[in-house]
Amino acid sequence: MSSAIETLFEPLPLGRATARNRLSMAPMSVGYGTPDGFISPKQVEHYARRAAGGVGTVFTENFAVSLGGRQMPLQPIVSGPEHLPGLTALADAVHRHGALAMVQLVHSGRYGGPWEEYEARRRLSPSAVAFELLPGREVMPDEITRAEIDETIAEFVNSARLCEQAGLDGVDIHAAQGFLLSGFLSPRHNLRTDEYGGDFDGRTRLVREVVRAVREATSKDFVVGVHLMSDELIDGGWSIAEAARLAPLLADDGAEFLFAIPSTFETLRLPENLGLLGRPGYSLGDTAALSAATDIPVIANGALSDPDLAARTVTEGKAAGIALARALFVDPDWPNKMEQDRRASVRSCPCHPPLCLQTQLTGAQCDHWPPEARERGYLGFEQGVPS
Repeated sequence: MSSAIETLFEPLPLGRATARNRLSMAPMSVGYGTPDGFISPKQVEHYARRAAGGVGTVFTENFAVSLGGRQMPLQPIVSGPEHLPGLTALADAVHRHGALAMVQLVHSGRYGGPWEEYEARRRLSPSAVAFELLPGREVMPDEITRAEIDETIAEFVNSARLCEQAGLDGVDIHAAQGFLLSGFLSPRHNLRTDEYGGDFDGRTRLVREVVRAVREATSKDFVVGVHLMSDELIDGGWSIAEAARLAPLLADDGAEFLFAIPSTFETLRLPENLGLLGRPGYSLGDTAALSAATDIPVIANGALSDPDLAARTVTEGKAAGIALARALFVDPDWPNKMEQDRRASVRSCPCHPPLCLQTQLTGAQCDHWPPEARERGYLGFEQGVPS
């Protein structure tokens, strides 16, 4: 193993916690929850298997802070004591294999589901601005009220408290991809004239209030981070310059790590952005910009399965850590194999488009799993989760 690769296996401080290495499982929606929003045993095993594969931190897919903030039909919800058993099982299973366990929290906002019934209930956005939900389907979300803003902040706080109560190590607050918090950042979707709109300070107010509220409501040992939209990738949208300006302010508010996430679901469909998610290291420029703007760790993600690229990203100071999604979905043992100098045995993900993305709504699968995993419909432990 080269000295550069060895860098990936150095400990990574995240707030008061320390991950055993700089590798993380990136948030990736897999659809293994239950229709009524609970964490399933299958989902627990999915995350535990990645922890056993050697990552230092497991970040879950986005869990909704409320039913109204849910996007996908099998997406977990974290809103009440009834969700504690699943959260506790998840924390215990990941910890058993030596990794930190963190939940990504989201309010899906204008992307709230089910999309088949979009007009059946309120879909919250900073302003009522029509957008293309799906190719050829334009919809009009509802402008969130002041009371609903206060309720949203309270929902994030409640969810974070439940995560801490369950023994999880921290939360990753989702403010990217066009979901509710990132919508407030966007000059295109935030046309408000109150204190939550207008200039930079107004548009960043909500995400900062959420971070401060979560930080104040949880213990100092509980880690709080932000999945930050780094660039909307459209003329007149939120820019990397604004994201770099916001990064140190979020650190002042209590954020202890950041992700840099370019684009939204909508802007990914622009001709100039097609294929972005398949470009190796597509977020590294934004990641480096945030790293230069703040002293807290910035974790790089986005097509970083090439270990040499991942190692250079850290050694060159562009990021403090590396998060892998599809690479760990197809081969949970990627970290262990790299540390043991078994690179040749790593299963890769050559799919375009990947089957995992095509099957998220019903339970993500992969054509490159071992036969027994394909038969089961998920890649966990062959004999269940070891005790």
